[in-house]
Amino acid sequence: MPIKTQVQNANVQVDPLSFVADITILSGNNVQVYNRDIQEYVPDRSLVPMVILPYVAVSDPEGVMNGEQALTGVEWYEGNPKTDGSNRITGNENYEISDGSVEGFPLYALKVKKNVPADNPMELFAIFFFTDKRKNTEVRVERSLPVYTSTYDSQNYSVKLTDAPKAWTINPMIEKPDSEGRWMRTVTAQLYSGKNPVPDENAAYWWQVNDGSGWREFNDEELAVLVAGPEEGGHWSKALSFDARMIKGNISFRARAAYYLDEYPSAPTSEELQVVTSINVDMPTTLRVETRQTKGARVKSDMSTPVAYEAMISYNNTEVGEDKDDFFYIEWFGKSTKAGSKEQKLGVGRRIEFIPKNFGAVKGYGYTAYASVQLYSHYYAVKNEDGTLATTDDGKVIINIQYQ
Repeated sequence: MPIKTQVQNANVQVDPLSFVADITILSGNNVQVYNRDIQEYVPDRSLVPMVILPYVAVSDPEGVMNGEQALTGVEWYEGNPKTDGSNRITGNENYEISDGSVEGFPLYALKVKKNVPADNPMELFAIFFFTDKRKNTEVRVERSLPVYTSTYDSQNYSVKLTDAPKAWTINPMIEKPDSEGRWMRTVTAQLYSGKNPVPDENAAYWWQVNDGSGWREFNDEELAVLVAGPEEGGHWSKALSFDARMIKGNISFRARAAYYLDEYPSAPTSEELQVVTSINVDMPTTLRVETRQTKGARVKSDMSTPVAYEAMISYNNTEVGEDKDDFFYIEWFGKSTKAGSKEQKLGVGRRIEFIPKNFGAVKGYGYTAYASVQLYSHYYAVKNEDGTLATTDDGKVIINIQYQ
């Protein structure tokens, strides 16, 4: 009888693809100008449509597929795709999707005939697919193209930020608190007429906030702890100061502006004179945590030997000092290696010392411990039971720290 050897498996690994994908403008333009003097769009898409098409170019380490890939399907949406698909573009008086039958109008291309009002910019969103020929699987890609309109008139007013980008990130680890512990930042808007700044005595400003639920006025809590509110008389200045500690994740501020000569306007006169800055407050992704045992390398069999551990936190390969401990909430947990043992909380802090037998250790079995580190999220205003802001005896709002 022949002897059969042990079965050997050949593991097949496919290197990941790298690719570049975008939406190409085949003709027309995604930016229009509305000429107020003649009340016309330039270009007018009802006469000169914009034609766009996604593309994917692949770099395959195995050399099976390289270069631009054929698309196997495209879904077009006006704005971010909604779960119910209500904003999916299927073709109407504003849009036409190519079936590939017309020369010069490639398959899946979108012809846009819609003129976009200056106060209502939008994004055209594409979900498109191509085939990974090595695995015969479908790859899904998502990209979007902004479509908007600027305006032209003889005055040509505009508003811009002078000291902040449109989007930026604040790293709590490098913030320098002021004497009250705040992380104060300022963004400044400026109204222009052409290239010339409008004097402050002729420019009115209004600031609003968007925390993900749409543009709105600042509420009382935000005016108390987040931003310095309007000046006397209820008029905002062109500079908005805010305490970055009080931002949870992402937030956007919008400055709206108007020109005036004599009487200060009660509200903005144009939806077009606005500028937005979006801010993300987030701990850096380069944070690392390791644990080091500082006591109890050899433990008695009855598990009565004191054991100690320390959490070593680093940022950009540099150890984080204990002056930054407020950014971390460190909990320690441990359990016996005996089957069925339950995990127990050992304590809180950068360092922990304990006797294993007091925390579920079993004679004859090992014991494991680890640290769970929650990172700083934001500060928040403490409230009383009736929903009002809690304050100290001298009237300052009490704030606390939140971790995630």
